[in-house]
Amino acid sequence: MAAHLDVLDLEKIESRLRTNFIARPPGRQNELWESINSTNTRATELALEGGAHGTLVLARQQSAGRGRLGRQWVSPADSGIYASFLLRPDPTSLPNLSTITLAVGVAVARAIRNSVGVDVGLKWVNDLVVDGRKLGGILCEMSARPSGNALIIGIGINIRFDVDELPDDLREKMTWLERITGQPVDPNVVIAEIANQLEEVYFLLLDKQSDLVLADWRKRSITLGRRIIATSGERTIEGEAIDIAPSGALIVDDGKEKIELHAGEISIRNADGSYC
Repeated sequence: MAAHLDVLDLEKIESRLRTNFIARPPGRQNELWESINSTNTRATELALEGGAHGTLVLARQQSAGRGRLGRQWVSPADSGIYASFLLRPDPTSLPNLSTITLAVGVAVARAIRNSVGVDVGLKWVNDLVVDGRKLGGILCEMSARPSGNALIIGIGINIRFDVDELPDDLREKMTWLERITGQPVDPNVVIAEIANQLEEVYFLLLDKQSDLVLADWRKRSITLGRRIIATSGERTIEGEAIDIAPSGALIVDDGKEKIELHAGEISIRNADGSYC
């Protein structure tokens, strides 16, 4: 690990923003925690307290980071970007969570390419993948509460790890930006560009141009054109992932029919059992 580490710093992040509202909450401040249970949990708390549209919650460490389907997200100190954005959309103005999740993946992939020159593959529905290993993930949550509608966009990206400190079951499944680039990576540059790209994608969704975002997702997909095994409860589906629907559902051809698989219900693997 590098002798000097760039760590999350709100001043450095905010100085790089080109946004109008993302990470620019009116009359409020973004948050950076030394350690917290989960940035998504904190953003949800802020939503209940009337937190402002655009608020960014960051942590240098999470004690109870969580991913999709309730999975734990490994979040050691200064090893990754652990971020959540609190947005206050009109629920009639945005597509469903599946499409939003795919759109966030596009924004993050663009941002990583722009900031550190790494091309990221998108695995349906919420994984960021490089060379067959998981680089990061996305967890979007939406709720309607008395304090107002809230969309929480959680993003986790691996920046640096000591491979010897990883659990055995993760060593061959995950990767990180400094491993890929072979040089130090400043997380402030990455998260600022994520905020910039997220706002661009969000405006496209508001403008009913999700088709443009989904077309970009297809170009970056590592799922489409592959044979997969999808599991949902006790049901298992094997077939070729052929497309995504406007709803964000994954369309799988099992040889007999075309089946739409929806986020939150399944996990997928290639037919040979490999991750991607």
